[in-house]
Amino acid sequence: MKREVIVTPGAPAPMAHYCQGVLAGDTLYAAGQIASDYKTGVAPEARQDPAFPYYGSNIQKQTRYILDNLRNVLKSAGCSLDDVVKSQVFLTDLNDFFHFDQVWKEFFPSPPPRTTLQVSGLLVPECRVEIDLTACKR
Repeated sequence: MKREVIVTPGAPAPMAHYCQGVLAGDTLYAAGQIASDYKTGVAPEARQDPAFPYYGSNIQKQTRYILDNLRNVLKSAGCSLDDVVKSQVFLTDLNDFFHFDQVWKEFFPSPPPRTTLQVSGLLVPECRVEIDLTACKR
């Protein structure tokens, strides 16, 4: 089976020793993404603006940032969000689930199977969600 490592400038390059994704045959395994640019911690576009505290929440901004990055990884492998067949979501606080899910619905009107778990922490402090996806090329 052909195996190809996926690297895209459309998503932040990981600092740890892993890749953005692997395409094995027609299946893409996208690595878990967090809302970090790996330079400043939580990426500026994924942070709630203190001057506008009622405009979006941290979890909504982080979820949107992550799903935009994952969309770029999928695109680099010749896939799209419509090709996602499995997802895993790791939240540092399940109380964020409702607001996370509101953004999720924007990206997945017809949702793939999903596993959602609460975890005690993520690689970068202040990151509240990590998402990984599996997709099959059509």
